[in-house]
Amino acid sequence: LTKLQQIFRMNMKCVCKILMLIVMMEISNVLASNNKENGLSEDLMDMMCKIRKPRTNSELQAGKRHAFTASVTKNTNLAANEVIKFDKVWLNTGKIYDSSTGVFTVKKTGLYLVSGSVMSTGNGRQLHCHLWKNNERTVGAYGINSSQGSLNAVMELKRGDRLTMRHDSNAGTEGMYGVHW
Repeated sequence: LTKLQQIFRMNMKCVCKILMLIVMMEISNVLASNNKENGLSEDLMDMMCKIRKPRTNSELQAGKRHAFTASVTKNTNLAANEVIKFDKVWLNTGKIYDSSTGVFTVKKTGLYLVSGSVMSTGNGRQLHCHLWKNNERTVGAYGINSSQGSLNAVMELKRGDRLTMRHDSNAGTEGMYGVHW
């Protein structure tokens, strides 16, 4: 390498170190303010805690975070406006999902990412579903001929709100694959 290239490399290393130092100082300032109303502050603190010490399942069970994952175990014909009951519960921290009713009940007010997917049965059959918040229809999912429909929504939810995924009322009877699709 030429002398000029060596100087350029050294300068770039210094610039990178200075940028990292600035970022670390900004993170420290946000963390030092300890403003829980600041979403960025809370996210950064969560990130730092994960780096320092990963959360254990028992900590999740203690109510720090609420989450659930569930799936349907068998093919189902859904009637008009029927609530989909995801009967195989893989994770249910905070006991927020009731597989017998298909209802997710919010226990902690906050911002939630809600995702769901359904798969229509074959032979040209369709499947129309929507996510419901209390008595309000929100985002939908649609599949036809063994295809999967997905829905995703970031929602501000309050304690006591109830979410369900329902088959559409005007769609008639439609088939949904189970077996964890």
